[in-house]
Amino acid sequence: MLRSATRRYSLKSLPFESQPKNKFNAQRSAFNLKPVKKDGLIYNPPASAPSYKETPQLFLPKNDPRLKYLEGKWKVYSEEELADMPLIYGVQKSKDYSLTPEVVGEILKLRQQDANQWTISKLAQKFNLDKTKVNVITGISKDRQKKVLSELETVKEAWSSKRKLARQDREKRVQQWLRGEF
Repeated sequence: MLRSATRRYSLKSLPFESQPKNKFNAQRSAFNLKPVKKDGLIYNPPASAPSYKETPQLFLPKNDPRLKYLEGKWKVYSEEELADMPLIYGVQKSKDYSLTPEVVGEILKLRQQDANQWTISKLAQKFNLDKTKVNVITGISKDRQKKVLSELETVKEAWSSKRKLARQDREKRVQQWLRGEF
C-alpha cells in the first residue's frame, strides 16, 4: 500500500515550475516580473566600463581627435595661474615616504615623552606620513596596552549578564564563521 502511494507521486508527474509560486496578487505584484529572453547575443557591459575621458594620454595616438578635447585635462599651470585659482579644501596631500633616521628618532622621542598628546594620527600629520607607517615605527607600548586593557575590563565588569552572554555568543559565531561552520 505504501509503495503504490509513493509511486503515484513520482517526479515525472509533478508539474515543472520555472517561476516560484507567488503568495501575492499575480497580476499586480512586483514579484511577478518575468524576464523576457531575447534571441542572439546580449550586450551586457560591466558596471565600471572604461570611459574615453579616462584614457591616459600615452595610450592615445598623435592623430586622435580626443586629444583636442582633453588637452585642458593635461595642461600644466604656471605659478601665476595657480595663485589666481581658488583653494580646494579636503584634497589629500601626497604622502612623503622617504624616511630618515632623524625623523624616526624624533617620532620615537615624541611618542615616548607623552603618548596621550602625541597620538599616531598627530604624529602622522606632523611628519606627513601614513598612520600605518607611524604605527610600525612606534610599536606597541606595554604600559599603554595594560592601561587600555584594564579600562576595558572595568567596562566589561559593568555589563549585565545578558550583555555578557550576547557578547560570548557573538564571539562564538565569529569563530564558527572563520572555520566555515556557520
